[in-house]
Amino acid sequence: MRASFDTSVLVAAVVKEMPDHHRAVDCLKRLAGDGVEICSSSHALAECYSTLTSLPIRKRILPLEAAQIIETNLLNRLTILEIPSAVYVDAIRNVADLGYRSGMIYDGLHLACAEAAGCERHYTFNMKHFLRLKPKGIEVVSP
Repeated sequence: MRASFDTSVLVAAVVKEMPDHHRAVDCLKRLAGDGVEICSSSHALAECYSTLTSLPIRKRILPLEAAQIIETNLLNRLTILEIPSAVYVDAIRNVADLGYRSGMIYDGLHLACAEAAGCERHYTFNMKHFLRLKPKGIEVVSP
């Protein structure tokens, strides 16, 4: 089985100050222990960097620290799904057909990438947005 993870779960997993840190870590460990292939889109890496370097936490994460966190904690544990241009077009079309604008395209892109890669589940702490995108052939779940 393949499962994909969005930025909300990945950031929570690597930042102890995040409220859902333990849920994210427990979910990733459980799935890895069950032999599930843990995936995320290449776009999620950029979103993780952006989020890590802008979190309003007591000890700010510096750019080099964010890069190291991603390299050490994510790259060696995830299958990174490259996003072909056709998947970008599908994501844009789906979001537009549903009448959404702005940042919904990023959630649409994560979902379209996971669907195209044959993932059976997509894990997120942002259930509302992902369910509004009307997933096809993939279950959207919270860790």
